[in-house]
Amino acid sequence: MAATFGQLKTWKAAPLGAAGDGLKADLRKLESSRDDLQAGGVPKSWQGLAADAARVRCMSLVVKLGDHISDKQRMKNALYTAETEVEAIERMVQGILDRAKTQEFAVGDDGSVTSTATPPTFRHRIEAEEWGESRRLTAQSIADDITDALAKAERVDMILIDAIPAGTDQGLDDTREQRGMASPEVAERWAQLTDQEKRAIIDQKIEELAEEYGVEVEDIVWDETGNTNGSWHEGDHTVHLNPNRLEDPDVLHTVAHEMRHARQHEAVDDMNDWHFPWQDDPFDMHEEDGITEEQAEEWEDNFEDYQSTENGATFEEYYNQPVEADARRSGRDYLDTLTADELDRLLKESK
Repeated sequence: MAATFGQLKTWKAAPLGAAGDGLKADLRKLESSRDDLQAGGVPKSWQGLAADAARVRCMSLVVKLGDHISDKQRMKNALYTAETEVEAIERMVQGILDRAKTQEFAVGDDGSVTSTATPPTFRHRIEAEEWGESRRLTAQSIADDITDALAKAERVDMILIDAIPAGTDQGLDDTREQRGMASPEVAERWAQLTDQEKRAIIDQKIEELAEEYGVEVEDIVWDETGNTNGSWHEGDHTVHLNPNRLEDPDVLHTVAHEMRHARQHEAVDDMNDWHFPWQDDPFDMHEEDGITEEQAEEWEDNFEDYQSTENGATFEEYYNQPVEADARRSGRDYLDTLTADELDRLLKESK
């Protein structure tokens, strides 16, 4: 869950630097131990099969130590980077609070900006309107600064999460493997966007994927009653998305995931589409993108026996069926390679 402005006021950079210093000290000891093990782990005087086995084991330990050191170095660098970023956030938060106080505004822990000024006496209605508009613009400017500070907090979170070594948190490992992770730059840019801008980006991406896949998308349905991330409805060719997921750029995994389902259905239809020998095979476009007929046949069989938890299937049966595994890969690959520049391009193209 994203940080609130109230939480951001408590953020301090110093503990991050102290943690980085602690890892730095640990790294010196680990590097020294690795070097000692590599240089003298097995005496040179040892000979024979047992000595050879010991050297193999020793080198394996050296490699493992090297991997562990690399993981710690990455975490150390992330902590120092986060320290610098949080120092900037501390300055931003204090600047926001100072500006708000000076200009007679109160900033709530939820990021709301409320005027505390007593309106002066106006001689004309126009003066009152001008004063009110000036106050509104100042409040919006402070609110924009709060949005930027919260966006930078999202960036810090992703810098630290990205540096957590594999094997530390199984849930995080599963997310990386199955859904992918937005980069710190994407997380920051996404947090700066309004809900309207996020929806515009999603609309544009769906439009582009539909054209690329040769799929007709009749509508995008924002379903607040659903408890899933999203779904593709083949019957009426609609994409259903959960607006409660807009806050997290992971929603873009869902977009790519559901449009892949649309592509799967289209590939099955094109594979079965009859055409004259002299006509172009509609399945050719799918093969050019690496989809084989064997794969499409597997999808067709899966769709005919689709495992849904609503119909009594276990979550594992739903999760591991071919069409879902394939769609997750598409969503993961898209989110992993997404850039902030691509978000800006999609936003620009949507206008």
